[in-house]
Amino acid sequence: MVALAEVVDLPAGRVLFVDEQGRGLRATWHLDRGFVNLSVWRGDRCSETFRLNLGDAARLVAFLVDGLSEATAELFRAVTAERQGAETRQTIRQADSLKRGVRAARQRVASWLAP
Repeated sequence: MVALAEVVDLPAGRVLFVDEQGRGLRATWHLDRGFVNLSVWRGDRCSETFRLNLGDAARLVAFLVDGLSEATAELFRAVTAERQGAETRQTIRQADSLKRGVRAARQRVASWLAP
């Protein structure tokens, strides 16, 4: 059985994610044509495709980074509430470090969107 959201390495510029039901989401860069192609696969057959232009791809990345940032913040708040003393301080330092990394990623994405 395929693991939930398994990532399969494909040729350069292409990645495949497989869900628990065996459906695949493949992303393929077409930089020469200015878009990334997203395709949904069932077995060895492509059932749908969607062309996402570069600006919208950057917006999608920003959306995903924001969601991951929020999910991570919730996780660290829960862990921090359960721990005390040195463990809490270490968790807070890790959360702060992760937030800085997410903030840097958001700034890079924002620079891609700048006119």
